[in-house]
Amino acid sequence: MARIPQSTLDRLKAEIDLVELVRSSGVELSRRGKDLVGICPFHEDSDPSLVVTPEKNLWHCMGCGAGGSVIDWTMRASGISFRHAVEVLREGQAGGDLRPVVPDHALVTEFRAFHSNCFIFFGFFNP
Repeated sequence: MARIPQSTLDRLKAEIDLVELVRSSGVELSRRGKDLVGICPFHEDSDPSLVVTPEKNLWHCMGCGAGGSVIDWTMRASGISFRHAVEVLREGQAGGDLRPVVPDHALVTEFRAFHSNCFIFFGFFNP
């Protein structure tokens, strides 16, 4: 596959309003100084730890450490690859139907238990 030109990435990062993109994902943002803050949709969050800086068009979560540009938000919120996120943003499809992919914590717990059992099982048969 061909590389995505840096000029295309720079144009997307400059032209797409991150604040609107985050709000279209269902995150309520409130002003705190020159930044906007909200509840991070990517982890269990009770206090606003998501910081959006409109001046730089960047975001960062103080809770889980995630952050980046409009491309990173689209990747994380939709659970898609970098290339697919660029395509979605290029085609203007990152509208109101963009909802964060938040893991089901019960499913994660079940998976970890399964993984642990597999490790025990296969470790038992491998001397």
